[in-house]
Amino acid sequence: MKQGQSSRTAEAAAALRANHFQNANNPVFSDPFAFELTSRGWKKLLTTPLTVKVMNSPVFNRTLGLLTGQVVGRSRYAEDQLKAAIARGVTQYVLVGAGLDSFTLRQAQQHPQLKIFEVDHPDTQAAKQNKLQQLGELPENVEFVAIDFEKESIADALARSTFQQDHTAFFSWLGTTHYLEPETTLKTLASIVKIAARESEVVLDYSIDYRELDGIERLGTLFVSQFTRFLKEPLKGQFRPKVLHQAVTQMGYIVMEDLSGNGLSERYFHARPDHIRHTIATHMLHLRLQSI
Repeated sequence: MKQGQSSRTAEAAAALRANHFQNANNPVFSDPFAFELTSRGWKKLLTTPLTVKVMNSPVFNRTLGLLTGQVVGRSRYAEDQLKAAIARGVTQYVLVGAGLDSFTLRQAQQHPQLKIFEVDHPDTQAAKQNKLQQLGELPENVEFVAIDFEKESIADALARSTFQQDHTAFFSWLGTTHYLEPETTLKTLASIVKIAARESEVVLDYSIDYRELDGIERLGTLFVSQFTRFLKEPLKGQFRPKVLHQAVTQMGYIVMEDLSGNGLSERYFHARPDHIRHTIATHMLHLRLQSI
């Protein structure tokens, strides 16, 4: 990511959510604000008839459309788990690497008792806040916390905020670990342990080792790798599930669920006529801090 501009991959993810909301029948994840949050270039593509036709064709959805499944699937999964956490009494929601997520616009006012912390790189955050302010008044229960994940811990960043360490929290960390060194991801999870109350939860997506893939999935991963490199945000982080589970268990987490790409396709994309499905190259991991 270049200094002074928002993340290009965050803009691409917003564009995929926008296209899915605007053109899919029975969207897996509905994001009516995604279009306005993305860049001018993406808006032009998303309103060009030929581009829209290609992006929503069965052939595209079976190949590069795996990216759409990944983006909308992870958002749906995370917010499903958040909804259950709120029902259990969680009152703090931390979006780690919030990017251009639109929860603040879609849901903040519906959950006035929920304190929302958007934690992200200051450049991405500044660009997003500018867009949010253009779309309306920011809810009072939202707080923005700036961080550079490669240089600072999330515990240090949240310590500067009004985050209450003695209250349970739900952490959503989407679309970020792929661009971080594995050590940085593990250090961030360990940092959450230091600042979060027992029974707090974390949901994140992560890339599995590409050597475990074959066919179109392996080719697709190589394409995404080259695409993100072109955007100056190369993929760095991959994990073997068993090794990751061992690491987080030693930190004090309980693995509530590790849902594979096939599992996500079965849960959210089963028998869809548009053939959208979730890539098997990434998993969703749901963790809970053990009670003492």
